[in-house]
Amino acid sequence: MKSKIILISGYPATGKSTFAKKLSEHLGIPCFKKDTIKEAMADGFGADSEEIFKKGSVATFSVMCHIAECFLKIGTPCILESNFRLSEGEELEKLTKNSGCKVLTYVFAGDPETLYERCAIRDNSGERHWVHMAAGKDYFKNAFIDGCIKHKIGQIEVGEVINVDATDFGKIDFDELLSIAKKFIYREDYQK
Repeated sequence: MKSKIILISGYPATGKSTFAKKLSEHLGIPCFKKDTIKEAMADGFGADSEEIFKKGSVATFSVMCHIAECFLKIGTPCILESNFRLSEGEELEKLTKNSGCKVLTYVFAGDPETLYERCAIRDNSGERHWVHMAAGKDYFKNAFIDGCIKHKIGQIEVGEVINVDATDFGKIDFDELLSIAKKFIYREDYQK
């Protein structure tokens, strides 16, 4: 059986992590989330938040690639979730091509203004890990929409890509998204 990997990427506040968790449970395969790894590293190192914010993303991505490579070598599917930057998408493309695996990528996007408001509510809830708040609200406010539009954060194109408009969660057919992933992972003759 050829190795398979599912990537979940996209803009912040689009429900990527929630979907990744649901998908992992639905398929019975592990999911590795960049934010979760970054949080564990921040807590473990106990470094100041500014340092982890600046360097933690690069280190976390390296850890994710290593994990994925280990899974791909033994033919076990896995899910990676993050708002991957374009350069990280290029690295993931190299990794998956070198392993000869099949890739299914979900890219979550939406109206940047709506997503910014959703993100602000989430970040002000007090439930967000401290490492994500390191840059401060002014930085975040000024960079969010620019990052989404100009830098296309999370808009990677690796393998087969399924675009999801997450502006309104009520309009997403999650059952169809889960069905596609299940066919991709468990059917050798998979075709969308």
